[in-house]
Amino acid sequence: MKHNYSAALIRTMAVISLFIGLYFTQSLMLPIFIAGFVSLLCAPIVTRLSKIGIPRLINVVVLLMTLLAALSLSAGFLAEPAQQWWSKLPSVMKEMSQQFNHTSAANAGGDDSFMEVIEKANVGEIKANTALSVAKEVVKATPTIVTQLFIALFMAFFMLSYGRTLLRQFLRQLPSFADKRVAIEVVREIQTSLFRYLSTITAVNIGLGVAVGTVLAMLGMEDAFLWGAFAAMMNFAPYLGPMISVACLGLVGFLQFDSLQYALIIMAAYLALNIVESQFVTPTLLGDKFNLNPLVIFVWLVLWGWMWGAMGVLIAVPLLVCVDIFLARTWLFGAWYQVLHNESSCSNTQQTLSPDKSAAEKIC
Repeated sequence: MKHNYSAALIRTMAVISLFIGLYFTQSLMLPIFIAGFVSLLCAPIVTRLSKIGIPRLINVVVLLMTLLAALSLSAGFLAEPAQQWWSKLPSVMKEMSQQFNHTSAANAGGDDSFMEVIEKANVGEIKANTALSVAKEVVKATPTIVTQLFIALFMAFFMLSYGRTLLRQFLRQLPSFADKRVAIEVVREIQTSLFRYLSTITAVNIGLGVAVGTVLAMLGMEDAFLWGAFAAMMNFAPYLGPMISVACLGLVGFLQFDSLQYALIIMAAYLALNIVESQFVTPTLLGDKFNLNPLVIFVWLVLWGWMWGAMGVLIAVPLLVCVDIFLARTWLFGAWYQVLHNESSCSNTQQTLSPDKSAAEKIC
């Protein structure tokens, strides 16, 4: 019993040390994580194309270039309306100050209130100062972002091209057939589940974005599909993303129509679509296997958001799926991995993922 507690303590300290290391190595590890997700997502496609006679190297290059082109086209499609909204920011600030001044006029004292100071401020000066500060941040961040993007792209290329060779060399070093079997099962399960999860969530979020954009266009909102794309992107972060989306849509609707009632209608329409997606569509498509505990997901999102910011929030849930599969297959912390799941899905998860315990203990 004492040995078990010592082993659990050592593993817990190792996990804490791992998170501390990830916190301080964000700029290095983020492109590696992104490249890993891209390679795991694209590997089944590359394998299938290789089986029909197309060289693997050509498959990898074409697939990565297609992915990069799709991201570039999406960014170009949304850049113009986003820039237009950014140019409206100074007038939006002044309009907000006027609205707040109107509602708080009864409580105004002899001195100028904070909102009155904002209202009296020069709009051009606000725009210049805001644009200057943002430009400085963009100039500072652009080299890092571009560098990380190219590192992730090239690393994904090498992972897809030579990852199988590296895996074979790793398997040859394992001492027994049982260890090799567990290692292959871990890699295969993570690859299959991650591909299914990301492809399903991406398709669902695209559908949600189109639905949100269509409803907003019917309600007469400007740049409706820009906000639909924004809602789709935010939906990759469960719970946190929809809260941000509903707040932003309500604010934009209030500023555009100058009506609290209309803003509430827009928020209600988005919430209705999000409830249908989160409570019916996504659970039906993913099933109980991905039925993770909402509290665990929320804490995990907050943790990775604190560590790595917005990108940490976006990759948090796919990473949690990988961690769940790894713990279930390797039995690293015994049956404790079941705390990640809802109670209704724990029995199904244990039946489908519990490995040969002796083999798992050897590989751990």
